[in-house]
Amino acid sequence: MLHEMRTKIILRNNAIYTADSKNVIVKGYRGFAPVSMFNSIQLFGFVLLGGLAAGEISRRAFALPRTTGYVLFGLGVGQSGLNWITLLDIESAQLFIDLALGLILFELGYLVPRSSFNQSRRLFVGIALSLTTGFFVLLLFLYWAFSLGSALFAAALCVATSPAITIATCSDVGAKGERTDLLYTMVAINGAIAFAAVVLLVPFLIDSEPMGGFARVSSSLGSIVGSVFLGGACAGLVLMGAERLERQPEHHHLLILGAIVLGVGTAIYLDVSVFLPMLLFGILVSTIDRERKVIAIRIASDARVFLVITFVLAGAALDIAYLGDYWPEAILIALVRLFGQLAAILISRNAIGLTVRESAYLGIGLQPMSSIALVLLVNTQMLYSGMDTKLVGMLMATILLMQLFGPLTTQTAIKGFCEATKLRNRSNSPAAENNGGTS
Repeated sequence: MLHEMRTKIILRNNAIYTADSKNVIVKGYRGFAPVSMFNSIQLFGFVLLGGLAAGEISRRAFALPRTTGYVLFGLGVGQSGLNWITLLDIESAQLFIDLALGLILFELGYLVPRSSFNQSRRLFVGIALSLTTGFFVLLLFLYWAFSLGSALFAAALCVATSPAITIATCSDVGAKGERTDLLYTMVAINGAIAFAAVVLLVPFLIDSEPMGGFARVSSSLGSIVGSVFLGGACAGLVLMGAERLERQPEHHHLLILGAIVLGVGTAIYLDVSVFLPMLLFGILVSTIDRERKVIAIRIASDARVFLVITFVLAGAALDIAYLGDYWPEAILIALVRLFGQLAAILISRNAIGLTVRESAYLGIGLQPMSSIALVLLVNTQMLYSGMDTKLVGMLMATILLMQLFGPLTTQTAIKGFCEATKLRNRSNSPAAENNGGTS
C-alpha cells in the first residue's frame, strides 16, 4: 500500500506540487518545467563538499553538532533558500537515500545492547515510554478536532526519535557508556513501535481503493509479518556469509551493504514496510552473533557519506514556510511530546536505575524527530486524500523544528550523562599542555 502509485496536486505559494509514483513531492512552477542546476554527479559532489564545510563551521565556530550544519546547508540551497537543489534532484537520489536510511536503521538495531534481565526491564520501560508519549500527543490532536484516524497517525509519527541524529551526534562527541546504550535502546523501541503503528494504521486511512474491514486487517498484519521475516532473512544471510568470509572489514561491509540493498528492494517489491525490517535486521545480527564474528559497518565513520547526503537532502526537501505558518502548533507539539517522555521516564526510572537528573537528560536526548517521519507522512498523504492539509503543515513544521534543534538536544544529553569522551579529551588538552604534557 505504501508504494502504490497515486498522483496528487497541491497548490502552495503559486507553485505546483505533484506527488509521484516514487513517493516524492515534486515542485514545479506554472508555465515551465523546473530546470535542475546540477547533473546527478555534480549534485553528489556539491552536497558532499558543501555539507562537509557547513558541518565543520557548525562545530568549530559555534560548538554545535555537525548535523545541524548539514541540515542548515540543505535549507539554504534547497526549496527554502536558493533552490539550487530542487525536489526533482532529491527524487533522482531516492535510491541512495533509501540505502542510507536502511543502513542507519541497521546500525541502530546493532547498537542496542544484547539481551539480559536488565534489558527486559528496558524493553517494558521503552514500550511504556512510547505509549505514554503517543497518548498525550493523541489527546492534543483530538483537542484540535482532527479525526481519530488522523490523530492516531500523527501521534505515531511523533513517537519516533531520529536514529540518524542520535547516531551521528553520539559519534561526533564520542559517546560511550551505559546511559548512551540506554538512549540507543529507547530510540530503537520508539522507532519499532512507531513504524509498526503506521503500518497498522495506513490500511484504515487509505481511500484510493475500496477495501473491506477484513482486507484492511489482513494487509496490516501481513505487512508486519512480512517485515519480521524479511529482517530475519537479511540477518541470516549476513550471519551465514560472515561464517564463510575472511574476517576483514571490507568484505563484511560489502556483505552488509548488499543485504541492505536487497532487503530494501525486496520490501518495496513485496509492498511491506521498508524501515521495520532493517531495524529488526540489526537487532537480530547483534543478538545472535554473540562471538562478534560480523564486523559491522559504522555509518558515522566507515560510511559518513551517507549521513552527510541524508541530512543535506532532508534539509533541502523541507519547506521553512510551514514553520512560519504553524510555529505555535509545532512548539506545542514538541512540548507535549517532551512532557509525555519525561513523565514516563521519571515514573519508571527506578526500574532502569536512573537518577532524576539522568532521567531528565534521557528525555532531552529523545527529542530529535526523524526524517523517516517525513517519508512516512508523504507516503500516507498520497494514499489518503482526506488528510487535513493543516495536519500535514503542523507535522512538517514540527519535523523541521526538531531537525534543527534535535542534534543540540542529543549533544546536551550525552554531556549531561558525562559520557562525551571526545569533548572531555578536548577540554583536558590545554591543561595537559600547560603542565608540559601532550594531548
